[in-house]
Amino acid sequence: MKTMIRSRLFSINQPVFQRTIVTKTKNIINNEKEQQGNMTEEYLASSLSLQPPQRPLTQQFTHQVTNQVPPLNRIDLYETDLALREFVTDANCGQIKQMAIELGTFHWFEQGHRANRYVPTLHQFDRYGQRIDEVQFHPAYHDLMHMGMRYGVHSVAWESLSEEKTEINAYGHLQHAAALYILSHIEAGVGCPLSMTYAGYPVLHRYLHKTGSELTNSFPLDKVLSRKYDRRCLPATFKSGLTIGMAMTEKQGGSDVRANTTKAYCDNANEKRYILIGHKWFCSAPMCDGFLVLAHIHNDDTSTKPSSSGIPSCFFVPRWLPNGERNPFYIQRLKDKLGNRSNASSEIEFNNTQGWLLGKEHDGVKTIIEMVHGTRLDSAVGSAGLIRQGLVQATWHARHRKAFGRLLIDQPLMKQVLVDLLLESEAATALVMYVATLFDATYNKSNSTNINETKAFARIATAIAKFWICKRTPESVAEALECLGGAGFVEESNMPRIYREAPLNSIWEGSGNVMCLDILRAMKKSPESLQAYFSFMKETKGANKHLDAALERVKKSLLTENFSNEILERHARTLTTQLALCLQASLLIRRFPEAMSNAFCSSRLGPNRGSIFGDLPMDIDTDTLVKRLPFGSM
Repeated sequence: MKTMIRSRLFSINQPVFQRTIVTKTKNIINNEKEQQGNMTEEYLASSLSLQPPQRPLTQQFTHQVTNQVPPLNRIDLYETDLALREFVTDANCGQIKQMAIELGTFHWFEQGHRANRYVPTLHQFDRYGQRIDEVQFHPAYHDLMHMGMRYGVHSVAWESLSEEKTEINAYGHLQHAAALYILSHIEAGVGCPLSMTYAGYPVLHRYLHKTGSELTNSFPLDKVLSRKYDRRCLPATFKSGLTIGMAMTEKQGGSDVRANTTKAYCDNANEKRYILIGHKWFCSAPMCDGFLVLAHIHNDDTSTKPSSSGIPSCFFVPRWLPNGERNPFYIQRLKDKLGNRSNASSEIEFNNTQGWLLGKEHDGVKTIIEMVHGTRLDSAVGSAGLIRQGLVQATWHARHRKAFGRLLIDQPLMKQVLVDLLLESEAATALVMYVATLFDATYNKSNSTNINETKAFARIATAIAKFWICKRTPESVAEALECLGGAGFVEESNMPRIYREAPLNSIWEGSGNVMCLDILRAMKKSPESLQAYFSFMKETKGANKHLDAALERVKKSLLTENFSNEILERHARTLTTQLALCLQASLLIRRFPEAMSNAFCSSRLGPNRGSIFGDLPMDIDTDTLVKRLPFGSM
């Protein structure tokens, strides 16, 4: 037994014993001082920011721990992302490069982990039993919100509309999309209030000033564009920055908002002020300062039916009233969600709650759809960020972990899987960034000769991107998780959190079926949207035989065959999938290396396309594409 203990001690302290046989005492002292200095720097750094455990013991009592993947301490989320750099360049990047460097650290990944581990808590009453309806968050959540607002995730697209700025930022929506994409690598939960604020601002900018002065004076709209995060629950005039939310769905209707039962009774016609009574089944980020809400206008208290044909109206509901009192905004409970746990999602009730009419009566869907349009783009952007982060984690693991005598990255089959994930990731990134440029052209009337056609194209392209990218995210993230093996299935890694987040965006802001049916409606109501799509696709005709063949099949289905509405609805997912793949292929052909676009067309549109990741056709140049993976210079 003594021999065993002595052996263990010798093994653990072997470097110390080796130093004792060195004969030059001066070298010993110098070496020890240098080591102590390096350790001091490490410990000082760890006191300033979150760091992985320092110098863990690799010699255990029964074995030596080897072949372990080191923590990902730092990654430049811009420089390592070749697809992002195709669209966000030195000429239009704004603060994206700086944000990508600052966020790509162990500290911020850990902050995202903590914000999800310590979930928000609801406090309906104060200590005296008075109603307050406030949600408290872990400090990590507030730090992430502060970071997002400091870089203008919510505001950069609209800052040129403020009174202080006269020049239009021609790339504001692209910069917004890129910032949200990067933030989604770290933590997606804070993306919800930031996205709603971004998407809600243009609606308020258009309609809020048409309400009475009591509201506009008490809710200064310029503070919605402030880059200062103010977590306090106070009247808007006392805060340095404001956030916006929305509440549409109810228990009985879900996406069918015409089935809503929340009622609105006019209280002051001049001020456009109404009294709301009802509920909302899903209200995320309830600590926002104001909400866009749908409700049916009723002419009198005795009426059981709305005074319209079933079309709700849109109202702005602030958390605080113009007189400085709390608006009755009753948070019934917080959802216990599968993912997105750092973000509070609530069930709320309105009882004598004041709201101000935005837009025309019985025109609420048309009023709020602009906000929905923006959040749908952001759903696709966030999902593209999750796909990319899954690829980052899988590649980092494969570049450091050995199996059967070789690094995983050098194993032919693992290389095949990673390249397939790369194709999925870069195609997703290309699509969302391109749609963001359409938003810029639409709102800023820049870089486009036909605004109406661009707007119609943006309308349909947003729904296509939202459907397809959000659908692909769970499968992509699951494959990336598997690349890590058991190490990816434990909560200490980032992968379980990303995996739980993956299905969400496909549900929020319109599920997959809703998106597909919305595309069919858009094509029928605005034929120019489909024409704009085919005009864009025409420019890459002849570049790839697989794309040409796929596009002909789509044209035959939509333009040649006289299908009934029922048949089109039945196959709406098939059509939307093909529209998405063709659009992604066209973007890759335009802007990416030929090896990349050819591989995508062959694997997604060709006759030998596979049904799972890693099942790639034989004609794909894997060895060339693997160089585009993250950390390629290692």
